[in-house]
Amino acid sequence: MTDEQAVSRTLAGFATALRIDDLPAEVVHQAVRCLVDWLGCTVAGSATAEGRRVRTGIGALDAGDGSRTAPIVGTRQRAGAGYAALANGIAAHVLDFDDTFNPDRTTIHGSAPLWPAIVAAAELVPVSGEAAVEAFVAGFEVQTRVAVAAGPGHYDAGWHVTGTVGHVGAAAATARLLNLSPEQTLAAIGTGATQAAGMKVVYGSMGKSLHPGKAAMDGLLSGFLARDGFTSSPESIEGHRGFLHLFSPDPVPARAVDGLGTTWYLPRDGFKPYACGSLTHPPAQALLELRAEHGLGQDDVASVDAYVHDYVKSTTGLNEPQTGLQGKFSIYHVLAVALADGAALLDQFTDERVADPALAGLRERVRVYTDDGQGKDSARIVLTLKDGRTLERHVAHNLGTPDNPMTDDQLEGKFVGLATPVLGGARAEEIASVCWRLMELPDVRAVPDLTVPHESE
Repeated sequence: MTDEQAVSRTLAGFATALRIDDLPAEVVHQAVRCLVDWLGCTVAGSATAEGRRVRTGIGALDAGDGSRTAPIVGTRQRAGAGYAALANGIAAHVLDFDDTFNPDRTTIHGSAPLWPAIVAAAELVPVSGEAAVEAFVAGFEVQTRVAVAAGPGHYDAGWHVTGTVGHVGAAAATARLLNLSPEQTLAAIGTGATQAAGMKVVYGSMGKSLHPGKAAMDGLLSGFLARDGFTSSPESIEGHRGFLHLFSPDPVPARAVDGLGTTWYLPRDGFKPYACGSLTHPPAQALLELRAEHGLGQDDVASVDAYVHDYVKSTTGLNEPQTGLQGKFSIYHVLAVALADGAALLDQFTDERVADPALAGLRERVRVYTDDGQGKDSARIVLTLKDGRTLERHVAHNLGTPDNPMTDDQLEGKFVGLATPVLGGARAEEIASVCWRLMELPDVRAVPDLTVPHESE
């Protein structure tokens, strides 16, 4: 396929025609797993200071009459559908604990732009569990394929891929929910693509989580605009000055449609066991394994040498983080706190933990080296102990990646751990059970409605 051929039209036709009966069982099940992971991250994210700030801003702007509103997950607050999608997209990603599609050519947090749009749309049109899965798969496959076609140059240029292609995916998902025609879906994709944005310079700030929130909000808008006759370019992805050529120095448009409908990207989505940037997970796991195996404490270790993929230094190389959000993108903090606490979960990435003087000293013991032999899911750690011994561990594929996936039980455990502080253990387990039965639900609104806290909570 050449650049002039109809990539956008092919993607629109795929999203329009996708039906649940055509999906392999593993694709359907992975969509359900993504819901479980997204909902847990969103419930926990809603309880953060960042989540509260977003809801305050929405409250000031969204002064409607209260009708046709959608839920803001984990709260009793509701908002207009677009604003609810924005809030839920931000909450899903603010902890940087959400799912990650992370092949060689790109990195995308796939659920955060999609499920918020689907949940919001369900307040406006009937959406069964099966229809939600269809929409999610359509959006996920479209957005990841556009990202792969954009290639590493798109990411290296400074774009946050979740923010850019998430607009396209959320538009495709909304179009599928609305049962739009191929021409209408093509218009929705084009309207989503022209709103694409998201700069990597905001990593370590609240701005990063804005990207999937805006993608969900704008993608939802794109679908409803297209339903009512709003048009866009029919070649928004591949055209001259279209998405691929504008956002990437080395796009390969044909990659967006190679194997479309037969090769599924969704089963290669990954889930995070640690609450920090995915690139830091392989060295963190290696260090945690050594620490546990040898019963080490921070006073036992003189230095930590990490041999990692080159993206680790360029994306997470902040050696003096000032906030918890920055700590998530500091390989130095991740390894220091893993050594000190034996964990890399939410408590390790607070402002207070990052500011701890003892951790600042530990960060100085960490040295990071680029190793061409490491992939994005592998790393080698060498610990030099104060008694002169050295210990080494290589992680070939860290937990949560496609070649070392989390089990359903592990994923549910993560969900319960995230939701319990907000909703209580019994409610968290009830919600997880409902999520696993997504395909049986006549109305997907049953899922977010369960996350509304009781008056006493």
